[in-house]
Parts: sequence; structure tokens; C-alpha cells
Amino acid sequence: MNSPETKTALLQAAKRLVLERGYAGASVRELASASGTNLGAVNYHFGSRENLLNQAILEFFLEWGERVGELDVDPTSGPLEQLAARARPMIDGIPEAQPLFVMFLEGVLQSRHAPELREQLAAHYAEQRRRACERIAASPVGSALPARTVEIVASYMLALADGMQLQALLEPQAIPTGEELATFYEGLAAAARAGALPGLQV
Repeated sequence: MNSPETKTALLQAAKRLVLERGYAGASVRELASASGTNLGAVNYHFGSRENLLNQAILEFFLEWGERVGELDVDPTSGPLEQLAARARPMIDGIPEAQPLFVMFLEGVLQSRHAPELREQLAAHYAEQRRRACERIAASPVGSALPARTVEIVASYMLALADGMQLQALLEPQAIPTGEELATFYEGLAAAARAGALPGLQV
């Protein structure tokens, strides 16, 4: 197995083992066995077991961010309408995305003791906010909003996705359905257009 194949095999094995057993449950020996490589491959390609597992966690985080951020919505709609459009697929996709979110939580906890991982996670969050800001600003209404307001809406969208996943993990029956959440946002959008919510002219 050549170097690129070995590195890929190690990363895939790490993602699988961490998902099954958690961060502490994947030893170097188990990583080597699961990837079909030797014990020295982990240090050779990643420098340490921790670096390999951190990279696996980061990839899970990236996949979760893509699932939340790349939903197909009308780019010409306003921010509240975009939230409504994202509500249904976001809630409906929670069961499938739950394992990735668990890995995200694992990564956040581990990042307290791994500064490099913390920087990587923070950088990815910044990238997700940037992409959300771009989507908001691309709408006719969003393009007229102050830059800081766009950033606040983007941060809220990310917090909503993570918060719903956390609640679904602990108390799945308590979260709203996609239809309920979409209806809520559609009501806010209608009230804002009517001037009933002057602080929500978005």
C-alpha cells in the first residue's frame, strides 16, 4: 500500500473507530489493524495518534457543516424565508446526521486539550459563517442589511442547527417538526413584512 493509500486507510479507520468507540477507544494498535497498516504508519503519516484522531474528528465536523449549509433554497428569498425553507430538511435530516453531530461534540470536548484542533474547528466555524453570510447577502432583502446584521443572522442559523441536534440527542420528542419550525418562520416573515415586528425587517 503506497503512502497516499496508507494515509487514506488510516483516516477512514480512525473515523470508523472513533465513531464506534469514542476518542479514547481507538489505540494505535487498533488503528493499524483496522486500516491494514503497521504500527509505525500512524506516526509516519500523522505524527501521533492524537493528530490522526483530531483529523478524523475535523472531517466529521466538515461533513456535518456541509449537510447543514448546502441545503437547496431559493437564493432570492429573504433571511426569514431562507430559515423557513431550511427548517424542513434540517429537522428531517437530524436522524441521519446525528452520528456526525456526536463526533462534533467529541471534537469540541477534545479541543479543550488540543489547541491545534480547537483552531481548526474555530476556523471551520468561521468558514461556515462566511458561507451563510454570502447566502444571506445574495438575497434582495439580505443585500440591503448592514454587514453586522448579516453576521448575526448567520451565527443564529448555525446555532439553530447545532441546538436542534443537541436537543434531539437528549430529548428527541421535544423538538419541533420541520413543518412547525417552517410555519413559525413563515409567520415571522409575514409579520415583519406587515410592519408588526419592526426589529425583524429581514
